[in-house]
Amino acid sequence: MTKFVINKTSFEMFDVFRAYGLAFLISGFENRVEADIHDVGNLFLIKVEGEIPKKADPKLFEEIGSSWPLVFQTFKKRKDLKVKHPIEEAEYIATSEYDKILDVHRKYEFVPVFGKKIDGGKTFYQTMDVSAAKGYREEKRDTYHDGSQIEVDKYSWVVASIGAAWFGVWPQNLMRRDANFLMCIVPNPKKVLLMSHRDVQNALDKRLCVVSANTSLIHYSVKLAKLTWNKSDEIDYDSVVFNVMQKTGQQPKPGGGGRYTLDLLNNLARTQEGLEVLEKIDKFLLPTDPRIKGIRQDIALAVTDFLMRPSLDNLRRFESLYIRGMTNKKNRFFPWDKPQLEEMLKYVEIA
Repeated sequence: MTKFVINKTSFEMFDVFRAYGLAFLISGFENRVEADIHDVGNLFLIKVEGEIPKKADPKLFEEIGSSWPLVFQTFKKRKDLKVKHPIEEAEYIATSEYDKILDVHRKYEFVPVFGKKIDGGKTFYQTMDVSAAKGYREEKRDTYHDGSQIEVDKYSWVVASIGAAWFGVWPQNLMRRDANFLMCIVPNPKKVLLMSHRDVQNALDKRLCVVSANTSLIHYSVKLAKLTWNKSDEIDYDSVVFNVMQKTGQQPKPGGGGRYTLDLLNNLARTQEGLEVLEKIDKFLLPTDPRIKGIRQDIALAVTDFLMRPSLDNLRRFESLYIRGMTNKKNRFFPWDKPQLEEMLKYVEIA
């Protein structure tokens, strides 16, 4: 067994992408080795069984099936600048310095290097973590200035790029022109076999409810819990990390981010009644047009509030709207079965 280390920084999404990216760089598309990712608090530990491949898999840098264009969507190539596209740069670093990338990540003392200018550093894109958006703090006097772009060392950058391209989930219906925000989601690997994680992500329907960023987050999390409830020996996600960007006339701007704990959904998924609850919620969190107002949108927002904070007040508000929706036959809302309602009530917080 060979061990690799991803020391954590203050950039949560960036760290998760680095863990997935390094594991995928080693295993490749053909799962040439068995790679496990473990979140052990201050770092991700990647355990690899089998003979380490001698070079990077070139398929990692193909755009088909990946999110490479989305990861570097803020990159603007100018004709007067002879610079490689970031995808080409990532492929060049991964193939020409493959052994070096693996060597530095074998060392427990290796941590990413950030700064305004780093020798051989690469642009830290906000699509890898919104905290990176024009985030370098510097003196400003008598002028307006957004701040300079952060750079990060090339070895951390390339594994994060691979992780973002292949494991960042961008809700498909947010690519429409009418959606006013962009979102990236990735589950935190508490203990994950990379091969099984890839299977889950390929099976997961990425058409989500886009009434708000929170509804998209909850809809994804519900789908995730439904898919993984019986795979705890191979997959254990404890939370979902998310970043939101607001669309503007030019480049998207950071809109925030955070982490949603999956305890509630994972607990529900452990019982048949709880799985039925998740199935029902999944069905009425439809990928509807956010511009169309109505009871379905109100219910989507209400159930999202409840699942984010399962208070008695939030449950009452959700149930009130749901009962109102049942009075209209067009909505096709059906009453909750008693066992389903009782299962939900187990997790209600009473202040």
